[in-house]
Amino acid sequence: MSTETLNARAAEALAKLERALLPLPLIRAVTRYEVAAFHYDELVARPASTLSPAEFDSIGQAQQTMADMFGVLAKAGRTDLLAPLETATRYRYASECCRRLSASGDVDGCLEAQDEMAMCRCHLAKAGRLDLIGGAA
Repeated sequence: MSTETLNARAAEALAKLERALLPLPLIRAVTRYEVAAFHYDELVARPASTLSPAEFDSIGQAQQTMADMFGVLAKAGRTDLLAPLETATRYRYASECCRRLSASGDVDGCLEAQDEMAMCRCHLAKAGRLDLIGGAA
């Protein structure tokens, strides 16, 4: 038996296969959690003064959806399925930091953020979830 690591394409294919073999309620819970988390992140990144009342309500709904879906995954003992989303969130945060640091001329800080982004990208490639950061799935 070989102990070689899988290349990125093989890892992505294996991760897709694993997700395809999950029970449908878990797939739905992960998907609903991911959509709610992305929506929440988009809204809370904006200044509160620019949000409409409907958008404020939407923040609460997104939080409730995330809590409900986390409960479904916790009951099934599969909160591990949310790890790629947490990594994608770290990637997006590092990307935003890099943009901000680059604009202010902080080269060292920007390089540190790029290191974080590269590490997150590797983890997501290994998990077959580059789709979470707009990469090939």
